[in-house]
Amino acid sequence: MLVLLVEDNRLLSNNIIQYLELSGIECDYAFNLAQADMLISQQQFDVVILDLNLPDGDGIKACERWKAQCITSPIIMLTARSSLRERLDGFAVGADDYLVKPFAMEELVARLKVVAQRRPAPQRLVIGDLEIDFGNHLVYRQDQLLTLSKTSWQILALLARRSPETVSREEIERAIWPDTIPDSDSLRSHIHLLRRVIDRPFKSQLLHTIRGVGLSLRDDFDANA
Repeated sequence: MLVLLVEDNRLLSNNIIQYLELSGIECDYAFNLAQADMLISQQQFDVVILDLNLPDGDGIKACERWKAQCITSPIIMLTARSSLRERLDGFAVGADDYLVKPFAMEELVARLKVVAQRRPAPQRLVIGDLEIDFGNHLVYRQDQLLTLSKTSWQILALLARRSPETVSREEIERAIWPDTIPDSDSLRSHIHLLRRVIDRPFKSQLLHTIRGVGLSLRDDFDANA
């Protein structure tokens, strides 16, 4: 089982990771939501353990956003909030379970095993003639398998999950490089490479630059709209 822990308390995180590893559960770690976004764009997790109070955002809003982006990993809310209203808010946005701090590690492992069984088959998205298999990190267009670099895959996965919404360049940069400020030309170069793979060999364009706003992946774009 592969788990993503999103928690800003370093001591608690270390204790959880060590216990899970002793229980035979592999665990990736994110200190904040920007790091979590990056990891989720790269990997299909069996379960996400999500704290509600994070340095760069609220866990409930993150859960709602991920579910809207067709991220299918079950989510366990991990928090000090214990009121019924807050638990109901978490379930309302798609959380699968709720564990209140402090908790026993044995209980966390038991809940992980239960919710992991709820994970559906790997998610596929179809945008026009582009098919994206998130579970296996495969991309097809007109039934042709496309070869993407790691960064191109991250950008495409983010845009696909938000399609047909326009995503700002700043948000893409935060998701891809959460701990560093990239060179001003880095994203432009990666967008060029991504467009060359998914658009250039084909008649219709799917990756669109919305001038002054960001990027959109869609098959019904009207430049005059």
